[in-house]
Amino acid sequence: MNKNFFKIDYKIKLLDILDILNISQNEFFLQNSKNKDLLEKNFVEDFVSFENLKKNKLSFLININSNFKKVSSGICIVKKENVKLLHNDIIKIPFNQPKKGFSDILQTYFEKNCSKNNHKNIHPLSSIHKTAKIGKNVFIGEFTKIAEGVIIEDNTHVSERVSISANCKIGKNCFIGAGVVIECTIMDKKVVVAHNSVLGKAGFGFVPIGPRTKLIPHIGGLKIGEGTNIGSGCTIDRGLIDNTSIGKYVMIDNQVHIGHNCIIEDYCILAGQVGLSGSVFLKKNVVLGGDVSIRDNVTIGKNSIIAGASKVFNSFPDGSNLGGSPAQDINSWKRLVVSQRMHNKKRKKK
Repeated sequence: MNKNFFKIDYKIKLLDILDILNISQNEFFLQNSKNKDLLEKNFVEDFVSFENLKKNKLSFLININSNFKKVSSGICIVKKENVKLLHNDIIKIPFNQPKKGFSDILQTYFEKNCSKNNHKNIHPLSSIHKTAKIGKNVFIGEFTKIAEGVIIEDNTHVSERVSISANCKIGKNCFIGAGVVIECTIMDKKVVVAHNSVLGKAGFGFVPIGPRTKLIPHIGGLKIGEGTNIGSGCTIDRGLIDNTSIGKYVMIDNQVHIGHNCIIEDYCILAGQVGLSGSVFLKKNVVLGGDVSIRDNVTIGKNSIIAGASKVFNSFPDGSNLGGSPAQDINSWKRLVVSQRMHNKKRKKK
């Protein structure tokens, strides 16, 4: 934990950690010394990586190839089957998903609470149209502009220099980062938008007629589902006529572009610098590696994975595992790469 930017105001009891993870004391003592003082006298004062684990510091273990010999104290969240890998003096917290458990604890102690009081916290240098409806416990930063007819629901944080255009709706418990521009967008609850992203702008649709070429007016909108996370510097276009649609709990990394009329269903993951042309359809649970590009009107079936830097020109069915340029079944792509390398070696020997 970088204490220049993050801090905990008090020592966290080990009992509190067990409560957050819903672990019983009996389950805890099955993996640790049965000394009753173990729970009462130990506490957490810092969060660290496993390699830096020491007394009164908390970490988690997922990489069983770590150098265990150097780590001999501290508190560690670990799978039951890996408990015996750790030094006897390390306090073990048994949990099936150590990284998730660590994340749950961080969220408990570091989640941003915009306002603890039941009132509006609006900076005097913000500009809010008289017809806008602002809910309870809403924070609005300086130089932010809220246009007519906008609805911002309870417990939402809108940072500084944000622009929200007419009739947009922001749901409850959302976070909008600094410099974000929002147009023609309906946003469900618990959505996070990081700094300097642009949502709902007009897409890149036009009829090429030489010097008279102009963008077609886009009269659709953008819908964003509950719990979706959008990184910094992303651009998501609104629809040409129908809506661009982002589902629930979609994870979008930094510098991602999503073209007009794309449909991204629930639980998809888009890593950094992904680019989707117009009308791409990603079904549920699709995972795109970094720098994946997909041409317009392509459909990717649910539960598919596309390796980083792949270029996709065709649609693929459910459960596809793809890679390469042009993208193909990843095993076929790997065989092709090996074949090309062997061919190049033979050419060099001649």
